[in-house]
Amino acid sequence: MITPKLEELIWQGKAFFKTFVAGGSQRHNLDINNDRFIIITDITYFNSGSFPEDVNGENNTFQNMSSQGMNTQLTILGEKQVNRFLFRNSFNAVSNKNDGTNLRLLPNGHTTINCYLLHTTQVAFTFSFAQDIIAQTVGVTPGEFFALNIPIDYGRAGGLGVNVTLDATVQGSSSYVDLFGARATTGEQSKEFSFPVDALNNIQDTNRANSWAYPILHVNYVEILGLPNNIGQ
Repeated sequence: MITPKLEELIWQGKAFFKTFVAGGSQRHNLDINNDRFIIITDITYFNSGSFPEDVNGENNTFQNMSSQGMNTQLTILGEKQVNRFLFRNSFNAVSNKNDGTNLRLLPNGHTTINCYLLHTTQVAFTFSFAQDIIAQTVGVTPGEFFALNIPIDYGRAGGLGVNVTLDATVQGSSSYVDLFGARATTGEQSKEFSFPVDALNNIQDTNRANSWAYPILHVNYVEILGLPNNIGQ
């Protein structure tokens, strides 16, 4: 969304509204010219999916899709910041037979998110899959974390509490999601619900080739003359 300050800079000729389409690959880079910086104002992700081929050579059945391509993780990263987004893909069932049988799934719909992401040199857009949780540790929320009592919340240690997921091992590497910092530091970990960008969560080459499957992200941004600390000088 264009803020009043950004709109003012555009009218003054000190900034320019631009668009960028990322996708078609696992990652895409946007270069920024010298003595300029950008602010990404919103992104629109178009649902995609992963459909590994089965023994019959079919690659967009529900069984194949559900094994990997239900969720797509987008990481927007640069020198200034790293931001993650997690999208749950949606699909339409389409028959490739006149009698309505032999259903196949095709991605359908999109999600738009308003944001305000500042970058100064390059921006990388990385797409990867987010697969199943393969193990989790449950327990009452540790006492040092904020929580309200039942029935408003799940409670915490020292009072009435219902078990919640404290950490979860996810597909890929030795990574896990350490939701409460309650687990010893071993392997890779994240405080947010995120997945490793690795070979297991890689977008397969067959999906990068198919027009109905490869990731598409529309990016709206404002390019501003100068640097964040000397606009207009």
